[in-house]
Amino acid sequence: MRKTICRRSIPGNNGGGVVLILVIWVMVILLAIVGEFSYSMRTELNMTRNFKEEEGAYQSALAGAELAKLEILSVKEPFYVFKNEEGILVIGKEDSEAPVREGKIGSSAFSYIITDENGKLNINAATQPQLKYIVKNTGVDITEVDTIVDSIMDWRDTNDLHMLNGAEEDYYQSLDNPYSCKDGPFDMIEELLLVKGVTPEIFFGSKENDGEEKQYKGLVNYLTTWSSMKINDNTAPGEVLEAVLGTAHAENIMKQREAGPILSPIYGGSATSSVFSVVSTGTNLDGTIKRTIKTTFRRSGKKLEVIYWDDNFTG
Repeated sequence: MRKTICRRSIPGNNGGGVVLILVIWVMVILLAIVGEFSYSMRTELNMTRNFKEEEGAYQSALAGAELAKLEILSVKEPFYVFKNEEGILVIGKEDSEAPVREGKIGSSAFSYIITDENGKLNINAATQPQLKYIVKNTGVDITEVDTIVDSIMDWRDTNDLHMLNGAEEDYYQSLDNPYSCKDGPFDMIEELLLVKGVTPEIFFGSKENDGEEKQYKGLVNYLTTWSSMKINDNTAPGEVLEAVLGTAHAENIMKQREAGPILSPIYGGSATSSVFSVVSTGTNLDGTIKRTIKTTFRRSGKKLEVIYWDDNFTG
């Protein structure tokens, strides 16, 4: 007698593979969600940290600017403004030491430099020959000097008549991004970047490349909108002195400066100053994040007037 074996199928067994696939997909989706969440959190954390460090760098830059103000105001009149043997600007008496212009605040650091605007030539009052001398001696090619100088004259005059090599409204309106010729005095020296022929390299100066000499010295180091024609004998570059006084007088002043600060100005110059620019830079400790402020002060007695402020200076 034969035995009959009955085989029963397990309910749902045929769908086991589908369930497994669904479980795998659910796990993949959950892993993707967790990964995206983790990435988003890391991004938010980095953004928050960068914001905090950038704000710290900005506050440090502000601290540097305030210390510069204190340095300028703390010197009692009369005082001299000169450069020491290292070329650092000193505000004080003849025997004053160069101050420390850097420091740390928490997890941020700052440093600042002070520039004497009275050691520069006023672009609104300078004559055409003086401007030509400055532009030529900052490294601009002789073929471009007349274009730049005549365009400066056209920019600051009140008419629409062209200098021989200059530019007026028709030129600036023909540019890809047109703008108007000012036909008025420069309010700040950065306006030079709008003048025909002036490139950022000519304005700021070109940086050293593989040890080669700088191609341009930078017009910003010789021209200003803040000073009078009474140049500070102690701080003016030789090119400015030569442009204003001539070569012989300029050489005499430069020789006297080698022996120390000039205390009695000559040739109608000055031994002190009243207008100073400050460039203060704050950074996080590893230097990867920084903020720079540029400001210009005018000192009058015991008061400082802010006449220029740039929160995001990039020069």
